[in-house]
Amino acid sequence: MTSGLNNYFGDLHNHNQVGYAQGSLDRSFEIARNHLDFYAFTPHSYWPDVEDYDGKITHKWKNGFHIARSRWPEVVELAKQFEQPGEFVTILGYERHGTQEGDYHILFPDLKGDYELIEDLSELQAFARERGCLLIPHHPANRLGHRGFDASKMDPAVSPVLEIHSEWGCAEHDRAPFPYKRHTEGGRWTKHTLQSYLNQGYRLGVVASTDDHLGHPGGYREGLAAIKATELTREALFDAIRNRRTYAVTGDRIELDFFLNDQIMGQELEFTPERRLKVHVRGWDEIDRVEVLKNGRVIHRDFPVDREPDQSAWDKPVVLRFEYGWGPWPALGWGGTADWNFTVDIEGGQLQQMHPCFTTGPLDEFRRDRILEQTSNQLKVQSFTALKQQVDDWSQKAIVMRIQGDANTKVSISCTQPSECQLTQTFAELATSNEMLFTRPFPWESAMLHRLVFQDNWETEFEFEDHDEGNKDDWYYVRVIQTNGEMAWSSPIWVNKK
Repeated sequence: MTSGLNNYFGDLHNHNQVGYAQGSLDRSFEIARNHLDFYAFTPHSYWPDVEDYDGKITHKWKNGFHIARSRWPEVVELAKQFEQPGEFVTILGYERHGTQEGDYHILFPDLKGDYELIEDLSELQAFARERGCLLIPHHPANRLGHRGFDASKMDPAVSPVLEIHSEWGCAEHDRAPFPYKRHTEGGRWTKHTLQSYLNQGYRLGVVASTDDHLGHPGGYREGLAAIKATELTREALFDAIRNRRTYAVTGDRIELDFFLNDQIMGQELEFTPERRLKVHVRGWDEIDRVEVLKNGRVIHRDFPVDREPDQSAWDKPVVLRFEYGWGPWPALGWGGTADWNFTVDIEGGQLQQMHPCFTTGPLDEFRRDRILEQTSNQLKVQSFTALKQQVDDWSQKAIVMRIQGDANTKVSISCTQPSECQLTQTFAELATSNEMLFTRPFPWESAMLHRLVFQDNWETEFEFEDHDEGNKDDWYYVRVIQTNGEMAWSSPIWVNKK
């Protein structure tokens, strides 16, 4: 059960020093092209109703807006240089703050380089309609009047989706995982969460993006937008967003399909009492549960984690994660940034898919996380780690792989940095226990080959029926929770009342 569409993962909302954040512009584009399918750099550009705040912070923001305007031609030129048709799509955009109406980032359908800082929201929406732009609200769960999203001012023609997860946290509902805790506007206001907007009748799809302020697009655990499109072009991506063929992931690039009466996520259906729901999920860790919600309540749960793989499990690909970067914590006053150079060799098996889990920090203009080489039985990786400038003090990075092998398949990790060291394990060993790699004695850097995940536990597919009399409009969406805490949310499907 698949849609026949491709899943593309990228970042639609990210910041660097062009504005009032950190990290160079070139570095941001380079990082994005190294591990994402698409990237929108969205510099902080203006704030029509900004107040005069304490500590001269208003000056910092306004100076950032001046920098963004003065360097905009450079942004346009780099977007053109870094685009690789069919492989990597760049998107031009910028951010509008709004104390009363909430924050939006505007995304352009081409690389012409418009820079129209239209203060009135209704006029900006009219411009977006004429120009074919998208206006995506973000960190919506702030309170009204404190940069929270005022949905009553929304134009669905240009704002078909809502950013529900970023480095701010998760806005699914007011008690969802990933609380708002990194900014000063308080926690999540119940009335400005996804479920509240849906209950009020707003028809919004969902995306995630990092909103990262260290110039690192696609930072792991900060959010990615997943887009279901026919091809990797700007036109196809925009068409998918307008039709809400989108979903949100926190970090792992979970593949998610959701249908109701054979209509894909994001669609609106006329009333029918019989609803057949189909779900297909391919994760990158054990899937703890997949939940289907109707009008905010779970109506079906699936628990792949509880399945017991049998001997035939070796006939299917397994998921294997190599995580690295545990090291000295800042309180010791030791250490600094650790450089990593390592090779993953697979003997008696084939690498089918992989994706990197590169976290945002630490900010470093000279070091890079890179997949240097990838074949069917080898990966060469260059990276760096440190316990500083990290979301939730999470210093580790990772490479996660789907490998076809058997119990005798061997995986070897060979490091030249931070020190020369090696770890070799068979799949039979990793089926029962993880194993550690210590680069030096305590408290220096260490790594881990995780326990294998069999396909029965990382993939699931199911369908069921729901019946409704049609007394009101109904909305359904899917929520995925892996055992490592990574999550995904589909855009809703709506069924109109009778």
